[in-house]
Amino acid sequence: MDERTRLPVASDEELELRDRDVMNLLDQLELYTLRVGKGTANQKDYWLFVHKSMKSGLLMTKAMEKYLNYKLQGLGAKPQD
Repeated sequence: MDERTRLPVASDEELELRDRDVMNLLDQLELYTLRVGKGTANQKDYWLFVHKSMKSGLLMTKAMEKYLNYKLQGLGAKPQD
């Protein structure tokens, strides 16, 4: 139990499963954004936005950062801090 927040502390396995679920959700949101944006949105901007949002919201885990850096590298983009 984390006494600051009074929430149960997740195990590494639970965090890994949560990260995988979040990664899958982000992939689905990317497809939706690109379909709805019809040329006004692109993958590079989407993943830069996700990276910046997760980093600034303190939502970035090591696994998520590795995944996002992999995505950005594949798109020829560098994370913006």
